[in-house]
Formats: sequence, structure tokens, C-alpha cells
Amino acid sequence: MAVPSGDVSSPKQVHILIIGAGLTGLILAQAIRNFNQSEKSAQSGVKYTYSIFERDDRAFARGGGWSLTIHWALTDLRNVLPHDIISRFEDCLVNPEAAEKGIPGNFQYLNLKTGARQEAWPIPLGAASRVSREKLLALLMEGLDIKWSKALDTISYPSSTTVTARFTDGTSETGNLMVGCDGSRSAVRRNLCPTTYQNNRLPVRLIGMRVEFPVERVQVCKEIDVHFFQGGDPATNVYFWFSFIHLPRPSDDLKVATCQIMLSWPYRAGFLGRAEATDMPTTNQERLAWLRSLASDWAEPFRGIANDIPDDTELREIVLEDWPPQSNGWDNHNGTVTLVGDAAHGMTMFRGEAANHGVIDVSVLTKLLFSDDVCQQKDNALSLAVQAYEDEMIERTRPAVLKSRQACIDANNYESVNAQSPLIAKRVVRD
Repeated sequence: MAVPSGDVSSPKQVHILIIGAGLTGLILAQAIRNFNQSEKSAQSGVKYTYSIFERDDRAFARGGGWSLTIHWALTDLRNVLPHDIISRFEDCLVNPEAAEKGIPGNFQYLNLKTGARQEAWPIPLGAASRVSREKLLALLMEGLDIKWSKALDTISYPSSTTVTARFTDGTSETGNLMVGCDGSRSAVRRNLCPTTYQNNRLPVRLIGMRVEFPVERVQVCKEIDVHFFQGGDPATNVYFWFSFIHLPRPSDDLKVATCQIMLSWPYRAGFLGRAEATDMPTTNQERLAWLRSLASDWAEPFRGIANDIPDDTELREIVLEDWPPQSNGWDNHNGTVTLVGDAAHGMTMFRGEAANHGVIDVSVLTKLLFSDDVCQQKDNALSLAVQAYEDEMIERTRPAVLKSRQACIDANNYESVNAQSPLIAKRVVRD
């Protein structure tokens, strides 16, 4: 039985079904909260309500994730979030001491054999914030009633202005707009694009891990950069990434730093002189041994950090995939369903732009949803708003997905990394 929230047939209500309680889904829900607290909302003829559904049975069921940088989307993020949330954004910073001292860090690419900088440029003060994904998600969950264990099964359209989500547990809910915020393997995308929803796997294999080190052990990494660094091996084309997830202040009692490490290699014949492409090792022990062997002749501190990864660390295979959105790639059913974030434009992490585009998606979509035309209930205003969002989003993100794809390939081809490579080129909203 469909369970609508309020009277979705009423022209005075817009009920939004948010599928997915990841980063973009939570930001969207908070953006609706923020609008509902505004003066414009009080004067609007439309009431905006929402329900947010998550397939997992609890928060962080699949782990808290790593860290991420909000750069060119930082202003939009501040604008869409309620004051009670954005006022505590700095609590999510991975290195609060660096922020307090006004040290923004550098974006740099290093030669892992020598330690020399191949490319580097300073990050302008105030232009970016490096945050813990886990802390940010926990903050964004505050004040939200998330419906857990709700895996989307099918979508139907009872009328030209309503949409129903049916879940695998047999329950359903009807609204005026469904927004798929359910990640790179989106069930909403699968429903909308039954023949084209599948991601493209890239010819690179990557190991990722969350590691705890004594603070003094990673002091040398902090001296390279206060947030992160990356580099490549010119002899093997192996790529290495190190970043902090949480670095305590010197005054803190906790003396353990939580770090993120990634290592990738080209998946092709000829790598390390092997006739066949090198697959991901199967066991955790084999993966750690493989990582250490690839780092065996690197300069310090890279070799030492690899060797000092604790034996009980979980080394996960991160499948590198993407999905560039196509113009008119799906039917939004008169503006009753759309996609945002990784569901709309899955991309690799090699340019650090996925979260930023997700923020911009929410910013653009909500500006249109809360526009005077929709608030004044003009004919087809909601449908036109969704179409305008999709047109802007696809034009903006399709090139971004392809640049992130090229950055992934370049990261594992050392000679390709130069000032023109999208791996290290400066980030802007549109290229």
C-alpha cells in the first residue's frame, strides 16, 4: 500500500522522495530544512516536505569512508545548509590545527623514487576545506528522520504529477518528485536507464585502506603537507596517495592519526614485464605484501610508510568505474524523477570533484525548486525546474567525468603527468 506524506495531490504541497542517505541525499534534505526555516518559505504558497530512504540498516554500515576536499563548491555548501549545521562544519576538519594557523597546504605530485616535486601549486587560503567524511555525514544526519533498510525495487507514476517508490520490503511511498541520491550503483538510475545504467570499468586496479599510525610516525608526512600528497613511480607507473582523515591537535590526549592510503597500478599486459595484466591479490595478506613489494625501492618516507602499515589493516579493492551522463539520457516523467551526485555522474576520485559536483547539483536543483514559479504554483513549473536542472547538470558534469577518467589513466602513466594533465590541473566548476 502506498503511504503518501500529506496530500501529494494538493497543488500546495511538493513532497520529495530522497533515495539514498549518503552525502548528496543528506545535503538535499538539509537544504529543504533550510528553506523551510526561511522567510520566503513562510510567504510561499507551497509547502515542501520530504522523506529520506536508505538501503542500509543503520548509519555507517559500510564504514565511515575516508576524507574529501570541498573546494569550488564551498560557498554553495554554506548557502544551502541550515545555520545549526553549517556553524559546526569546522568540527569536521581533518587537521584543525592547520586551519587555526591559516595553513591551507599545497596541491602537489611527487616522484616516489626521489621524493622530488614534479608539480606543485599552493592552495589559496580559505579556498578549500579538507574534512572527514564520517564526521561530515554524522553532522548532516542531525535533525533528519532517515528511514533505514529501504532498498528501492521499482518506480511507478500514478499520475502525471506523482511518483511512487516501492521498496524490497513491500512498503511504498508516493510523492511529487523522486531524487536518486543512491550512489554510483544507483537503483533509481537502473530503473530510469534499464539498458544504459551500467558503469564503465577503467583499466586500473586500486587498493585503499584506513590506517592508524602514532602521530610521531606521520610527522614526516605532515611536513610534506598538512592534508595530503600524491605521487608516481616513473619506473613502474604505480600511483600512491596519502591523506589524513583525522590528525589530532598537539594538545589533544589522543596521539593517534587516522590516515588514508591508496595505491594503484595500470591493468595491462607488460606491467612489470608480465605477459598478462596483473589482477588484484585475493587475500588481505597478499595485498599488503604486494603493496610493500611495489614500494620497496621508493624514497623515504613513502617506502617506510608502506612497510609500517599494520598487518591487521583491511586492504580493500576499490573498483574504478564511471558513468558520464548523456543529454536526454533518461525520461524524467514530467519532472517527477531525477538523479543527483554519483547516481547522475559517477566519476573516479582522481580529481577530487565528485562531492563538489554533488553539492552543486543540490544547489542548482533547490534554487529551481524554490523559485518563484514553483512557489507560485505556475503550470508545469516543477517539470520545467527539473528539466532545467538536468540540462545544466549534464552540461557541467559530463566533461568532469571524462576529465576524472583521464586523470585516473594519467596517474598510472608517469610521463603523462604534467601541468596540462587533469590529474593536477587546477579545479574549477566548469573546464
